[in-house]
Amino acid sequence: MPSAPATSEPAPIRLWFRARHRLSRDRDYQAVFGAKVRKHRGPLTVFACPNDLGHARLGLSVGRRVGGAVTRNAIKRRLREAFRHLGGRRDLGLDVVVTVRRHEVLTTEGYQTLLAGAIDALAREWRKRGVLGRGDEPDGSAKAANSPMDTGKCPPTSLR
Repeated sequence: MPSAPATSEPAPIRLWFRARHRLSRDRDYQAVFGAKVRKHRGPLTVFACPNDLGHARLGLSVGRRVGGAVTRNAIKRRLREAFRHLGGRRDLGLDVVVTVRRHEVLTTEGYQTLLAGAIDALAREWRKRGVLGRGDEPDGSAKAANSPMDTGKCPPTSLR
């Protein structure tokens, strides 16, 4: 029996959104909001604060004013999916909280574009402050240049 022809397509990359990629504690949200570093993109306001975990974590805040439960859950699902597909931006070591204003529900790609632009701008802001590494490490990873505690902005993750 002949074997199946080899395809030239690479194996699909598995993208995960595990519990460690979520902000779940009030003190984590308060630390991100307390840093007061935010960017607005369309109906999204994205806050960020460096963490020492080496990967990004996402928190969502979608209030009742945005719409009914079905609308709010659709927006949250699509935002989580957009975050999951961000690729290298997830290695920045940022805690990200997204707040949402009332709008028509966008596609996942629409949210991904808005989220990517905001996270890139927030990473630039933290690099300018000297807290977030520039990604010029030999292995290409972005490591924190200074501890966020040095700037007095965000407490270290171990204390959260």
